[in-house]
Amino acid sequence: MKNSQILQSPNDSSSYEYLQLSNGLTVLLVHQADSEKSAAALTVNVGHFDDPVPREGLAHFLEHMLFLGSARYPVAGDYQQFISHHGGSHNAWTGTEHSSFFFDIDTAFFAEGLDRFADMFCQPLFSNEYVEKERHAIEAEFSLKLKDDGRRIYQVHKETINPAHPFAKFSVGNLTTLADTAEGSLQQALQDFFTAQYSASRMTLALVSPLTLAAQKQLVLQHFSALPAHLLAKTALTEPLYLPEHQAIQLNIQPHRDTQKLVVSFAMPDIQHWYKYKIISFIAHLLGDEGQGSLLSYLKQLGLVNQLSAGGGIDGSNYKDFTIAFELTDAGLNGRDTILQALFSALAQLKCQPLPSGLFAERQKLLHWSYLYQEPSTAQQTANHLSVSMQHYPKEDVIFGDYRMELPDNTLYQQVLGYFSSDNMRLMFIAPGVTTTHEARWYQTPYSVEPLSPALLRQLDNCQPDSAITLPAANPYLTGDISLLEKNAHMALPKAIYQQQALSVWYKADTDFHTPKGHIFVQLSLPHSIENCAQMAATRLWVELFLDNINQQFYAATTIGLVYHLHVQRQGISIHTSGLATNQILLLQELLKQMPAQQFDETRFAELKRQLGRHWRNSSKNKPVSRLFSQLSAILQPLNPEIEQLADALDALSFSDFLQFDRDLLQQVHVESLLLGNWSASQATQLTDVLHGWQRQLPSTGVRLNNPAFALQGQGPVWLQLDVEHNDHALVIYLPAQQATPEQMALFMLANHTLSPEYFHQLRTEQQLGYLVGTGYVPINTLPGIAFYVQSPNTHCEQLYEATIMFFRAFLADTETMSAEDFAEIKQGLLAQLHERDNSLGARAKRYWLALGQQDHSFALNDQIASALSELSLSDFIAFLQQLLLPDYDAIFLATDGKPTHSHLQFSTAADLKQRLKQQ
Repeated sequence: MKNSQILQSPNDSSSYEYLQLSNGLTVLLVHQADSEKSAAALTVNVGHFDDPVPREGLAHFLEHMLFLGSARYPVAGDYQQFISHHGGSHNAWTGTEHSSFFFDIDTAFFAEGLDRFADMFCQPLFSNEYVEKERHAIEAEFSLKLKDDGRRIYQVHKETINPAHPFAKFSVGNLTTLADTAEGSLQQALQDFFTAQYSASRMTLALVSPLTLAAQKQLVLQHFSALPAHLLAKTALTEPLYLPEHQAIQLNIQPHRDTQKLVVSFAMPDIQHWYKYKIISFIAHLLGDEGQGSLLSYLKQLGLVNQLSAGGGIDGSNYKDFTIAFELTDAGLNGRDTILQALFSALAQLKCQPLPSGLFAERQKLLHWSYLYQEPSTAQQTANHLSVSMQHYPKEDVIFGDYRMELPDNTLYQQVLGYFSSDNMRLMFIAPGVTTTHEARWYQTPYSVEPLSPALLRQLDNCQPDSAITLPAANPYLTGDISLLEKNAHMALPKAIYQQQALSVWYKADTDFHTPKGHIFVQLSLPHSIENCAQMAATRLWVELFLDNINQQFYAATTIGLVYHLHVQRQGISIHTSGLATNQILLLQELLKQMPAQQFDETRFAELKRQLGRHWRNSSKNKPVSRLFSQLSAILQPLNPEIEQLADALDALSFSDFLQFDRDLLQQVHVESLLLGNWSASQATQLTDVLHGWQRQLPSTGVRLNNPAFALQGQGPVWLQLDVEHNDHALVIYLPAQQATPEQMALFMLANHTLSPEYFHQLRTEQQLGYLVGTGYVPINTLPGIAFYVQSPNTHCEQLYEATIMFFRAFLADTETMSAEDFAEIKQGLLAQLHERDNSLGARAKRYWLALGQQDHSFALNDQIASALSELSLSDFIAFLQQLLLPDYDAIFLATDGKPTHSHLQFSTAADLKQRLKQQ
């Protein structure tokens, strides 16, 4: 029986049971009959706001330590390995006022997984050995983000608020805050904090499983009744976030990356009790509009702003910042007052009239459709979302709360608008070269604080509505039929409904997810976009300019979830539309119609060229591991040049050269398309006609282009050093397959499946060699491969290399003594992942589109890999691992340091290796 007290979508076939244990733990059980895994999530009303002042970061540290041994499962890393080997995954996070822990696993092992999960919260060990090791992991995590502008700006925010509010605390922690002191050891502080904060009365638990509700209830009673129950619910937070002196000020902040922003924020109280009205998101929708007559459109015409976003900002149990963020042009750096006056004119327009009920009704309609036609999510996603929602919503709205949108009275609407006043405002001006007088603690962010002049504040409050800035018009895309296809219209696989030399169209009606949505993919193969690096850079700029030109025209579509994406992919430009099937083909037709008809403006060309070039130059400041993976991709894929080369080519691109490029771009065009979702056969024919008609308007058509890639055979092992703008050391070891066969894919997938948790545990948990540690299955085109990666604040790449080799040898020795039963169990965990059904229409659409890109027209590759994996013997796997360890295996070692002193590895530059690969 479905629980009648919990409101749920008609498209949701799950059953629910809400209960509370005698220890105060609130539990939601979800019976999801078709779920391929079981999942659990526990959220506790404890976060970094609860850190003791001398121990900032303790809540975050506790989150780490809970995974490192409990009374009944004392071996650190055992929990992670158990979950991974049985087809599951796990994670956790610590926020301001909540922390959440979650995992999924094959249902056959759910009971044992829950036993381990519950014991973490009942009897954590906090062993001194791992307290010392893990504080270094926290330090590495802290060091990793020292140049992250999000963290750096966040710290400035913390230092410019009421210091008595817990938001002012340092949330991450490091070796300084997490250390033994004269007052006591860190281990004792950890135990005391756990005892003082973690209690069943502050926890919410959600289970999602194909097991019956009765079976789930029995598991909860068995494993979670022993949770500590000694604390009452927490008292409400009453300290204000801002004092009067923290308002009507401007923060000038120097970013690490080349960024130009003006962020305007208005302070509000807790908004959670207004959740039924979604009034904050509605105002954000009005101010964040990008259509004709919008605030953004007005400021773009003045040449001051490139982008605008509204409604973001920090929020918690007694505060909310409503932010409007402007991405500035160079001219906008000196246009602060003009931008503010335009914003306050837009606000004045809202304040001088009642709530626009017609526009509000549109948002209600969209939210209602989202509720009626909810797409399923994974068991883990559902469990985590519900456990968090239980902290915020009453029982009946745990599911419906996100979708409930009642019409507020005008008094409440005007009350909320009243918070948008100049004396309740703060500004962040973020740009290189701003004048600074302070340096933020921990992240050394240069900043200064200045009061806003009373004259400016008066001027803003006296702003009147401007006729050039208007409310959004009625949405033209909210029309048409949204009925669902009949279930018997479902097609098992995509079918080619049109196949000619210059055009192929694939179609799959899909009713599995009971949604009126669909996806359309269109790949344009453009030979004049890939002949050289200059063309590749120009293609990327063309996409940016095209999107900029059409944004105002098509913005209304995006506000109803009818989304379009254009990006450079494979041998040209890829278009992806998604959302309600109604009007989507018309949207695609209009997008295609615009492509050959663009009139590019030289001023916008210069602005977006500068913006794109700045973005590419900023990539040098990415995490070292990310830089190394980008380098790997550039070496092995000729159509993916290095970012620096693209930036140099862009710098040399003149406006006249770009116009010539535009004239040549849409020649010899080949089109491949996939239509998947709530589409009828007649709509598939309509799409074919649209594409065929569009091609007839072009100068010429062409054939499908191949996707070239370099093979490493005979070139390795080779060590490449990359200089990075970061103090950390990083190493990526890439081992490619010899052939792109299902058997090789199965071997590399299984290697990654078994190595990943062990490598993380050894190098990250035990040896503390870095915070970013892992392995990944990394196919280049269809050629499988595996990558090991480590990023460390202290350890040189030579040591990281030696530690990885030693780990691999030990792993191989352990595998050689593995029993056939253990091997079969590990294989089964991976097979379960390969056999997982798509959890959403979007995931299914992307899977089939990827298959088409790989020219897997039978869509059988996944089944072939699973079949090869089933046939794989332990001796085959051992022989494969032994081959990977051969000293002459064709591997690439990408590092931020020089190669090891005593090593057989050859040293090369990226340019030299690419040249050798071209000559093969």
